Amino acid sequence: MKDEHKSPEMTGVFKDRAEDFLTFKRNLGFKYQSEAKVLSRFCRFFEDYDIQEPCITKEMAEAWIAPRDNEANKSRSHRITCLRQFGDYLDSLGYDVYPLPEQRGLNCSSFVPYIFTHDQIRDLFRAVDNTKFTDDRRSIQGQLPVIFRLLYGCGLRVSEALFLQVQDVNLSEGILTIRAAKNDRDRLIPMSASLVDIFTAYSDKTWWDKDTDYFFRAPDHSMISPNTIYGKFRIYLNAIGISHGGKGHGPRLHDLRHTYAVHVLQKWISNGNDLTSMIPMLSTYMGHKSVRATSRYLRLTAEVYPELLSAIEKQCAYVIPEVKE
Repeated sequence: MKDEHKSPEMTGVFKDRAEDFLTFKRNLGFKYQSEAKVLSRFCRFFEDYDIQEPCITKEMAEAWIAPRDNEANKSRSHRITCLRQFGDYLDSLGYDVYPLPEQRGLNCSSFVPYIFTHDQIRDLFRAVDNTKFTDDRRSIQGQLPVIFRLLYGCGLRVSEALFLQVQDVNLSEGILTIRAAKNDRDRLIPMSASLVDIFTAYSDKTWWDKDTDYFFRAPDHSMISPNTIYGKFRIYLNAIGISHGGKGHGPRLHDLRHTYAVHVLQKWISNGNDLTSMIPMLSTYMGHKSVRATSRYLRLTAEVYPELLSAIEKQCAYVIPEVKE
């Protein structure tokens, strides 16, 4: 992923205003990385339209929000939201902008996370340790066992794991520093003693040029692509007999993060810990924007481990409401 920080090029009549808009948003603290890609496509999309200045007509708005072949609702919703934000910016500058009509139902999702059992996690790690890839160059084979144990052991997003730099890994204290992650939240992540040992063994075999090198790096010293890790994940699933339902059905690599949260809650409930005081800590650890985002794992835990439902309801009935027939 050599050009991950290179901003997409803005073109055509919207070029200057689009670049100004990105600068404006980033000065407010937003990353606007995926949004920049959408805006770049937006600029190219309307290059053939007969317009002399930045404006958004009804025809243009309807063309942009129209569904596209094989496009997920989430992707369509994202590009519509990006244009709505950009349109508001243009409108504030006095340009003519047709307001985008509301599109209902785009953010509804029926996707249910796949929660791995403890035995499946052990099988997955065994596959990671024993599956060899003859086409891979040097370092990736030694990195994969560490990366996959990190994703499950700390519940990290794959981007957070791969973005770690040498300076972010404090092995003497057993703490990771996650910088500028989702929601622009930096946070400290304590690791278990066993994970620290795995990190240390990997570190002892690895040489870096400087503290800003990626802790896990591709052969050209760039950041490893998340797609590379996802590709290996699919191979490991097949090796342990877990079928993949195709795009949108999982299991997804991100389900290791969901599994981490559910397994943590399962352990706390079984140990009789006070969930009302523990959930805010889990929320901070996982980098959630609010405790509400973390609380949804309570329902998931109750569904996966129904024997724990009574304990969850006793402590957190406000989170697991009764369902009326």
